[in-house]
Amino acid sequence: MVMRVAAWACIVLVWVYRLTCRIEVVHGAEHVRATLEGGRPVVPCGWHQRIVPSGLFLRTLIPRGLRLGFLISPSREGEFLSRVALAHGATTIRGSSSRTGQAAMQALVQAIGEGISPTMYGDGPRGPAGVFKVGAAILASRSGAPLFLVGCAADRYWQLKSWDSGHIPKPFARLTVAVGEPWSIGALTDDAHADRIAREIGERLDTLNELAEAAQTGHG
Repeated sequence: MVMRVAAWACIVLVWVYRLTCRIEVVHGAEHVRATLEGGRPVVPCGWHQRIVPSGLFLRTLIPRGLRLGFLISPSREGEFLSRVALAHGATTIRGSSSRTGQAAMQALVQAIGEGISPTMYGDGPRGPAGVFKVGAAILASRSGAPLFLVGCAADRYWQLKSWDSGHIPKPFARLTVAVGEPWSIGALTDDAHADRIAREIGERLDTLNELAEAAQTGHG
C-alpha cells in the first residue's frame, strides 16, 4: 500500500513538472527532428545526476514518435519506478545492469530490435559519478542503434546529498537542453576500444551540459 501511494505521488509529481516546467532545446534541435523523422530507435544517454530533467525532456518526444524505454531492476524499488514510467507512456525493460549484466544487455538489444529506445545513464546506478561505463557503447555497437546524447540544465533545482549530487528541478523551472548529433559506433575491436568510446561519451555529455548551462546564464 505504501508503495502504491508513493508511486501515485510520483506520477502526479511528473504531471506537475510537465504542466509547469518550460523545456527549451538550445542546441541540436535539428538532431532531434532528424531522429524523430528517421523513425529508428536510438540509445539516449545522459548523466545520472540529471536523470530527472533529461527524462522530462525525453518524455516530450513520446507523442512525437519516440518509443522511450528504461532499464529497471526486478526489485521492489524497480516495481515502483516501473509504475511511474508506464503511467507516463514509457516502456520498461526489466533487468539489472549491476546484478545480471549479460541478461540485461540481451534484453536491451531485443528491445531495440522491437523499436524501443532504451535510455542509458552511464555512471549509474551507483557511480562513481561522472565516469561513463561501457554499457551504452556495447549496446550501440551490438544493436546498430546510434547514441543520442542529452545534456540539460535547470534554472531552479534541489541538489540531493546523494552519490551523484542529483538535480531535481523545482516546479515552474526553465529547462534548457543540448542534444548531440546521433552517433553510430560500429564494431568495437576490443575492450580498450569500448573504454575509449565510453570516455568520449562522458566528454561529449560534459560539453552538452555546459552548453545547456551557458544558455541559462545567457537567458539571465
